[in-house]
Amino acid sequence: MIRYGTSIAGAVGFAFVFGLGMALDRDLGRATISASIAAFAFGLLGHWWMVLWLVSLKSAQEEQTRQREEQMQEVAQNQETPVPTNAGPTPEAPASQ
Repeated sequence: MIRYGTSIAGAVGFAFVFGLGMALDRDLGRATISASIAAFAFGLLGHWWMVLWLVSLKSAQEEQTRQREEQMQEVAQNQETPVPTNAGPTPEAPASQ
């Protein structure tokens, strides 16, 4: 996924700068070299961004998994410890008639 994204970012950078160079009536050689440098720069930035994004997603997924495990442990502990129920009135409270 990162490889394809990097390639697409480079191609977009090349096309953008080459088109801009041609629109500004630059020499073909100068436009091609500028577009090649832009393709490299766009590719590096695209690669960096995608790695950052995927690492963040993986980190968030691991944190969600950890939180689910903690919740499951809390539920299991709560089921092991029975909650006392009041079957009758307390001695302090008068019985209603």
